[in-house]
Amino acid sequence: MNSVRVPYLELRDGYPDRSRPMVTHHDASGTRVELSVTATAVAVAKAAGLLRDELSLPPGAEVSVDLPVHWQLPVWVLAAWSIGAVVGRDRPGPVDVRVVGPEQVARIAAGADPGAEEVLGCACDPWGMPMRSPVPAGVLDIGVEVRSQPDVLDADPGAIGSAALWDDGSVIAVGQLGPTIERLAAAAGMGPGGRLWVDQRTRGADLLLGTSLVPIARRGSVVLGSGLAEQRADEVRAMEQVTAQL
Repeated sequence: MNSVRVPYLELRDGYPDRSRPMVTHHDASGTRVELSVTATAVAVAKAAGLLRDELSLPPGAEVSVDLPVHWQLPVWVLAAWSIGAVVGRDRPGPVDVRVVGPEQVARIAAGADPGAEEVLGCACDPWGMPMRSPVPAGVLDIGVEVRSQPDVLDADPGAIGSAALWDDGSVIAVGQLGPTIERLAAAAGMGPGGRLWVDQRTRGADLLLGTSLVPIARRGSVVLGSGLAEQRADEVRAMEQVTAQL
């Protein structure tokens, strides 16, 4: 994979069987959520529509995806890259949009500066429901806002030219990430059609790529574990027939 195309189009057109699993998430409550390739493409389209059409983000806009390990994490990373954004994680300083989980929303409610022009708050509910607590001023509730977005994205193939990864101060064009993706896939032992395990031990840019572009490059899928005890994680990996681990 020497270059990377628009992720939404890869999901829409790149898999011969779009009914197969793409993102599977297990959490500490014992809840399992699975999105097929088709369902993931729809979720990415809705998220991208909110970013591009509702928030009017242009190509090159900066989006910090600060979500915990959850099925929404790859959705928002892929959506932002699909509209040509520069994506980072826990990015310091001001950005155009910051996508945050419930803990960050609580800090914003307590008066913390989110460091972003727009803040999208995610309840990280297994079923994508809105937040249960009142949403502070200046935060849009993802669980509410994405529902009205179209299921299909009118993606611009040229958007990938502006898409980039922000990694510890460096900005790398997504179209040039092929060698990095191959390195991560090889290090994880992920072959074609493999199922890649990712949990909270994976950090930074590896987390962003491991949950999104690495599985797509192998036409495989990602299995996410959050808050699992090691014994339970072992059981989940065996049940899900995980073939690679980042």
